[in-house]
Amino acid sequence: MASAFVNQNVRVVTAQIAGESQSMDTAAGRILLTAKSLAAQHRDTGNYMDKLRVVDVPGESGTGRTVKDRLVVADDAAAASIEWGHIVRFPGQRRAKFVPGQHIMRRALAATGMR
Repeated sequence: MASAFVNQNVRVVTAQIAGESQSMDTAAGRILLTAKSLAAQHRDTGNYMDKLRVVDVPGESGTGRTVKDRLVVADDAAAASIEWGHIVRFPGQRRAKFVPGQHIMRRALAATGMR
């Protein structure tokens, strides 16, 4: 049986090359546009939609150079509640109500066919 030696830095170098690719920007842009479209269906004030954006973040470092990754983020203070849901408590009462999340980011990722 034959074997081959694979340099451990190959994974990092490959990620560095992909990180500089225009295709990564295009994919992040598609997810962002889809998320904004889904958020528009549920907007009250538009604050959540206005705070959706793509950011470049450092990925795994290897040879001293960093890998450029992209994240689609929602910087709204209520982003977690909007995504996953929250509990509303009624003042002066013991009852509470669960408001289901919109799952905008998860649905945007699924709609673009990326994982």
